[in-house]
Parts: sequence; C-alpha cells; structure tokens
Amino acid sequence: MSETKYTTFIDNAGRSIFGINSSETKTSITVENPVMIHVAQQENGQMAVQLFPLFFAEFVQPNEDESRKNFFVYNKSSVALGEGFDVDPRISEQYERIVNPTLVPAGSKEGEGEEAEVIKLFDD
Repeated sequence: MSETKYTTFIDNAGRSIFGINSSETKTSITVENPVMIHVAQQENGQMAVQLFPLFFAEFVQPNEDESRKNFFVYNKSSVALGEGFDVDPRISEQYERIVNPTLVPAGSKEGEGEEAEVIKLFDD
C-alpha cells in the first residue's frame, strides 16, 4: 500500500491550498479534496489555523463505494507549488478528519451535553 502524497501550493487567488496529489503532469497537478489553509490571529494574540474545503463533499453525489471525492486540476503555470519542505503532521491529521469524517448517528447519546474537544495545533 502506498503512502498518501500530499501537496501544498499558493493558488492564483493567493490562497494556501492543501490536498492529496492525485496525479501530475509537466503542466498540471490534480488535487483530491483540496482545502484552503486559513490562519487568523485571535484576540489573545495566538494564531488559529483552520482548514476549509474548497468544495464541500456534501454537494457531490456518492460513488458506488459511497465515497464523495472531488478532484480539481490546477495549471502549474498559475500556482506556486510548495517544494523542499514537509507540512506539519497535525495539518494532514486535521485534513483527514475533514475529508473523512466520523459520522455519529442522529439521536446518539454519545457526546450529548459535552463541549467539543479543543485540539491545539501548535504549542503555546
């Protein structure tokens, strides 16, 4: 089984994009389930990192295997591809939670009345 090959780049709108490198040619790169990395300063001065899907899987008809993958092809001449570095594993972990969510059935008692767990992406 091959290891997932992630890619990151800045698109022509200036957004930091992250996703799975599905395929690549000399002129284009195909990205599976791309997300935008959004960084914003919080009131306490810390930085918050969020990932937003470029296209929500809920808008995609499921395949025969019930997956809802979406693919976008980017022209390499209009993006700045990241090279020579690895993205922090916490970003890829957050990405996987977004594109492969664990669904809890409606009416489930699990997590009822509890606050969502805060996941720290970076040390204080």
